[in-house]
Amino acid sequence: MDQTLGGKIEPRDYQINVFRKAVLENTLVVLPTGMGKTVIAAMVANYILTERLGRVLFLAPTKPLVSQHFETFKKLLDLKPPDIAKFTGEVDNQDRILEWSTSKVVISTPQVVVNDMRSGMLNFSKYGLIIFDEAHRASGNYAYVNIAKEFVQYKKRLILALTASPGSKREKLDEVTENLSIENVIIKSENDPDVVKYVNQVRIDAKILDLPDSVKAARPFLLEIYSEILSKIRESGIFKNEPINRRTMAAKIPELVSKARNGESSLFGLIPYLSAAIRLDYAVEYLESQGTEIALDYINEIMTSDEKTLRRTAAMIKKSPAFGQLMDELQKSADKFHSNPKLKAILELCDNTLSENKDSRIIVFTHFRKTAVILTKYLSENSKLAKPVRFVGQSSKGEDEGINQKKQEEIIRGFREGEYNVLVATSVAEEGLDIPSTDLVIFYEPVPSDIRTIQRRGRTGRHHSGKVIILIYKDSRDSAYYYSSLRKESAMRKNISRFETENSRSDVREESASIKKDKMLSSLEDFF
Repeated sequence: MDQTLGGKIEPRDYQINVFRKAVLENTLVVLPTGMGKTVIAAMVANYILTERLGRVLFLAPTKPLVSQHFETFKKLLDLKPPDIAKFTGEVDNQDRILEWSTSKVVISTPQVVVNDMRSGMLNFSKYGLIIFDEAHRASGNYAYVNIAKEFVQYKKRLILALTASPGSKREKLDEVTENLSIENVIIKSENDPDVVKYVNQVRIDAKILDLPDSVKAARPFLLEIYSEILSKIRESGIFKNEPINRRTMAAKIPELVSKARNGESSLFGLIPYLSAAIRLDYAVEYLESQGTEIALDYINEIMTSDEKTLRRTAAMIKKSPAFGQLMDELQKSADKFHSNPKLKAILELCDNTLSENKDSRIIVFTHFRKTAVILTKYLSENSKLAKPVRFVGQSSKGEDEGINQKKQEEIIRGFREGEYNVLVATSVAEEGLDIPSTDLVIFYEPVPSDIRTIQRRGRTGRHHSGKVIILIYKDSRDSAYYYSSLRKESAMRKNISRFETENSRSDVREESASIKKDKMLSSLEDFF
């Protein structure tokens, strides 16, 4: 088996070790971000193409990822169209029919594959391997689940699943392995003997900042409105011993709708309160983590919307005596948004990094597109060293214009080549994209998700040591989310460790049984 792909790569020890196991049975590979999962995928794909003469289907969850893997596989496997094809929903049916029948390797979003499965356009019997990138998505009703279920009906078919972060709950890992018919899980950490020599040090620091005075001034009025809505929900008695939070309220709405439609029509009147409470909870989060301008934008969006449920929320909020005071405080401080301590901290961090090394690359992650706009403008106007660029998803919403795939690729190329040195990005840059390794990653706000935290962090330390700074407002949702992500990541590592231990015990049992069987056969043969 050629593990070097015709001499195009020199696989690392752990990549070879994973490859040798992954060609034998359906395998989930958990490997830190930036450690070359795509190289392992190409090695396994090459084996299927050359040794088993089968075709390969590579699934990735987003269009940019499909394009990225398409280019990588073209180079590593030395393939050109029509032998390799990519489907992202932009290729019409007639062209796909032809390419499904002629291509040795197809790289696609899962949505296209599900549609072509159902229409009968795709014949899985010709495929020897499916690769599921970002395999932690294989849960619930996500398209990966139905694709794997259909694929495993064909005998002698191989599945390779790849992820950097399987999630904090053991149930999640179990669900993914069951949904993808995984027979073997290979988990590699930074401390494994065959990995450690390739890992670069990443220093992670939390930078604690005082809440701006403008937020402190507006927050009591917003919390008062929120409390008034919550009191109505508590009085209704629909929550018994459950906590009342965004998650439980969102889960309660379909339950109430069902009961209301089956005779308890009075429950319809409670649903607007739940919707309003959920939106106000988001408003509190936005105020505490982003500042007054984002919070004001969000509330104005509710107030001016023509959408029926939003109009109801607006009517409830306006009834509160605190509403006028809230809007006064938000409006008063909106013009002074650039006094936001997070903006000043990011400016200082960028300038310090770039003054030490003018060739540095920096990514700033933020939850909101509007924050990305404000921060990009702020850095452009206040830094002589930073060359920032906004990097967001493709969809547009009102005046907030998205960035199409071609422009995204141009931005990444410009970032790599030094046209830009600070990428101000939303979540679109978290997952899988081939963004150059950076010297510094800044979280504008913590995220409560362990998976997203790990993916963001993985943008540095790929080729050299790196640094991660997480900005946290004291006594805010930032603090809660930060410690939540730490707890979840710790739980994930424990689950992975437990999973490894159980797997190793299982392997020992199987090996022991195999040895006993061999000895028994040997002893029987001695009689003949």
